[in-house]
Amino acid sequence: MPAKAQPAPEDRLGLERIVFFSDAVMAIAITLLALDLRLPVVDAAVAGQVLPAQLAALQPRFMTFCISFIVIGIYWISHHRYFGYIRRYDARLILLNFLFLFFIICMPSLASLLGQYVFVPIALIIYTLAIAALGVSMALIWRYASYQHRLISPEVPAGTIRRITVRLFSSPVMFLVAVPFAYVSSTAVIVVWWLSPLAVLLAMRLWGKDPAESRTRRARPQ
Repeated sequence: MPAKAQPAPEDRLGLERIVFFSDAVMAIAITLLALDLRLPVVDAAVAGQVLPAQLAALQPRFMTFCISFIVIGIYWISHHRYFGYIRRYDARLILLNFLFLFFIICMPSLASLLGQYVFVPIALIIYTLAIAALGVSMALIWRYASYQHRLISPEVPAGTIRRITVRLFSSPVMFLVAVPFAYVSSTAVIVVWWLSPLAVLLAMRLWGKDPAESRTRRARPQ
C-alpha cells in the first residue's frame, strides 16, 4: 500500500489552525447549551410540593439540550474524521468551514428556542432547518475538498470519496423531510430525526458503491 502523501509544512500548520479553531468553537457551543438548563429556585419549606412540577417543566429544555449535544458531538467527530483526509487548504475551504461553524454556534440559541416552544411548529421548523443546514455545510466542505482530489491526497480511492459524499448529503435530506411533520406533532418530527441513520444506511446501499468497483467485482470469474 503506497505511503500517504505528506502535506507541506505551511499546509500542515494552516490545517492545524483551522481544526484547532473549529474545535474551540464547537467546545464553546456545547458549553453554551448547558446555560439554558437553569434549575428552579424554590423555598425549602414547599420544595417537596413545588419542585417536582418545576423539574417536569424543564423536560423540553433537557430534551433539546441532549439532542443538540448529540448533534454537535456527531459533527465534531465528522469534522475531525474528514479533515484527516485533507492535505491542503485554500480561501474557499476556510469560508466553507466558517459557514459550518456559523450553524454550530447558532445551535445553543436555537436549542433554547425549541426548549421553550417545543410544541410550536415554527420553532420545530427553524431548529430542523438549522440541523439540515449544518449537515449540508459539512457536506459542501467535503465535496469541495474531494472534487477531483482538489485538497485531499490523490491516493484516496474514488469509492471512498463517493461513500463519504453520499453519507454526508443523505443525512440532511431526512431533516428536510421532517419539516412538514412539524404541523403534525413534535413527536413525529423527532421520530423522523431518529430515522435519519437508517436513511443514511439505505442511501449508502443504493448509491454509495463505486460503479467501477461494482463492474470489477462482476467481471471476476466465479
